[in-house]
Amino acid sequence: MPIKKSIRLTVTCSCILALSILSSAFRTASAETFTTAAVHTLSVSSSPDKKSVSAGINDAVEIILPKEEDYIQGIEINFKLPQKIAEQHEKLSWSLYKGTILVFSDESSNIFSGTRVALGSFGNSLSLVLKIPLYPNSEIKRDAYSYYIPNTSESYGEKLLLRIQGTRQISEEDLKSSSIEISAKPIFIEKSRLFIKLKPPANKEAQPCTIFVDGKPCSLDKSGLLVSPGIHDISVTSDFYRNELRAVNVETAKDTHVEIELRDIAPLLRIIAPEGTKIFVDEQPVANTQNYFTLQQGEHTLRLRLGNYEIIRSITALNGRSYSLNLTLEASVSVEE
Repeated sequence: MPIKKSIRLTVTCSCILALSILSSAFRTASAETFTTAAVHTLSVSSSPDKKSVSAGINDAVEIILPKEEDYIQGIEINFKLPQKIAEQHEKLSWSLYKGTILVFSDESSNIFSGTRVALGSFGNSLSLVLKIPLYPNSEIKRDAYSYYIPNTSESYGEKLLLRIQGTRQISEEDLKSSSIEISAKPIFIEKSRLFIKLKPPANKEAQPCTIFVDGKPCSLDKSGLLVSPGIHDISVTSDFYRNELRAVNVETAKDTHVEIELRDIAPLLRIIAPEGTKIFVDEQPVANTQNYFTLQQGEHTLRLRLGNYEIIRSITALNGRSYSLNLTLEASVSVEE
């Protein structure tokens, strides 16, 4: 008799433990409790490459979602089924859960609690693609070749759990031998960020400028400007600097940084003359470097002297303009009889 009481007590304690586990699982609103066999982990990063795991029927795959990234709007999950399982597609289904908690685990099973987001079948195809937006109002394109799971409420947090379910009609041999390849990759937004930096002339304070991108005015922002991939025209106008134009190629889901060196609006002059030429601007000697140098706006007299040869020119310099004076010596050859 004492032995029987001991057995009853053990069974009662086990039942209480099980009920306690199930009770804690149901505390989460709209959550359900389910059991899986093995649990595999699949991490999705900001890399465009697919990452894969192999899972059996009645297994689960814990999908670690990418951390908050400006360019990731969702994930794509791809199933590859072996032929013999695809032929029994009506005996197989999948479910997707959020907010999952591991309630109990041992060597043969795992009990989870979580809120089911979606479920479906595989059809008679050898593959299936799920597209899952990570936030509401994403711009993920829908197509006839994938299953779109809408997100109308909130973020999924750090992970999702994918469960593969088989009915009792699947043979024990198929359950043990069948392996399904599951891969995941991020879905990027079709936008990029363009960062524009203006660099004023050396030793001078920055002055007001107006920036246009593709003809539309914009402001400099630390977070950059969200643009579509492709060629974009940048123009900078100012009363203090010369107008600047740039064409920039922006790649998908990548930051593009453009630095524009601003040039003073004062007139620029470059004199190209043979070596040994003495150059005077308003009777002040200028080094013969053939580089641009700054002039004051207004009338100027240029005098160039090479040996006994001298040439004088005048110029009216205007702000925002560049001028070039090219001194060349010509020689002609004639034939005399």
